[in-house]
Amino acid sequence: MRLAPRDELAVSARVAPLLRAARELARWVGKGRPVTPEGTLTGADVTEAVAGLEISPEEFATAWRVATGTGMLTVGDGTAVTGPAAEALADGDAEDVLTVWDKALTLMLGAEDLDGIATALYTVGGPVKMDALFEAYMAAAGSLGGRSLPPGQPGQPGQPASPRPDEHDHVAGLSSALEALADLAVVDLGTDDSAGGLTVALSRLGIWGMHRRLRAQGWHVPVLGNGSRGDATELLSTLASCDIEDGEAEIAVWLSGRTPAAAAMELVEAAGRGSPGLRGAAFAVLDRIGPDAVPAVRAALHHPMLRAHAAVWLLEQGEDADIGPEDRAWLLVDLGAGLLEEADPSDVVAELLPDVPAKAQAELVAGLWEVRHPGLTDLLTALSAHHPSPAVARAARKAAFKARSRSANAGTGTSYTGADDPVG
Repeated sequence: MRLAPRDELAVSARVAPLLRAARELARWVGKGRPVTPEGTLTGADVTEAVAGLEISPEEFATAWRVATGTGMLTVGDGTAVTGPAAEALADGDAEDVLTVWDKALTLMLGAEDLDGIATALYTVGGPVKMDALFEAYMAAAGSLGGRSLPPGQPGQPGQPASPRPDEHDHVAGLSSALEALADLAVVDLGTDDSAGGLTVALSRLGIWGMHRRLRAQGWHVPVLGNGSRGDATELLSTLASCDIEDGEAEIAVWLSGRTPAAAAMELVEAAGRGSPGLRGAAFAVLDRIGPDAVPAVRAALHHPMLRAHAAVWLLEQGEDADIGPEDRAWLLVDLGAGLLEEADPSDVVAELLPDVPAKAQAELVAGLWEVRHPGLTDLLTALSAHHPSPAVARAARKAAFKARSRSANAGTGTSYTGADDPVG
């Protein structure tokens, strides 16, 4: 997902028909109107408001709920008065407007029980045919009894089914709710010319609102265009799901929000806590910082998971650093483990050592069992199962056996000697 700029989102929120109706109702109430014990206007005032604002009773009820829930109206001591948020749409800044709109979204999703539908629209990331949305909604509501909408009644192939009364109720309820969400600028209603049907999708404002809700619920929802607000771990996670052009833009935005030294420190800390894939991405971003990152990277030489990466990075920057065969072997395993996080094992095998002759690969792989890396066994297993060279695959199987034996014997004081090797 790419979030729109907040100023542009605020413009959409200011003109959302439902928020404007709530504001007009709050202005109409003015300095005070009596309310019933249930906290609503009296019948006479409701009739007067409906006529004066030229809205239906149903629209009045929705506007009242939004106005009282967002602070545009304040109800207390038997009276309703215009609240402090009533003029946010006209006079507030972007944050004020979005705060009011976000409260309205929470009210609408809760009142109409549409949180699941809105979440589904967010995860789909595009328009959904209205018929499919209706079916999913009714299935979730239990009105279908575990069946799909039939194309026709039994014995009448191709003829429209006669909806049951409760299906009519649910369709009408969802239609009304979607219209209310459209009035709040949460969804865009459209048509699919190729399929000949109505569609619904989250608007840019709806995407922003659902992104906030899902993050608050603990979802991992990285987005583009929001990089400067997150920490280094969020940046690196976002880079894993975007192309090169978008990735470079995210990196530039993130770096612009902090000093080079602070950015380097954040990246090194994130690399030390992260997966192999995140480590590789972190050092790639450090390349954009250059010499200003040297102190932070040099400090990483003392971190067992970062030492090899840091040494190579420093050497590439023209700095002094020691790197031995053990470090290079560890780097190879870490690279392979990082690739396995995202790619098919057969593709990883093809990309790992593309320019090394098979005989040299076999010799190199045979010695990897000595590398102490948490992803070693998975990488060796991938090499043994997918490498096209029998010699390399055989070397990987033997190395995997040795690595497992070393782990199993670590607490017994015994060691693997290579005798009676059962792996052929």
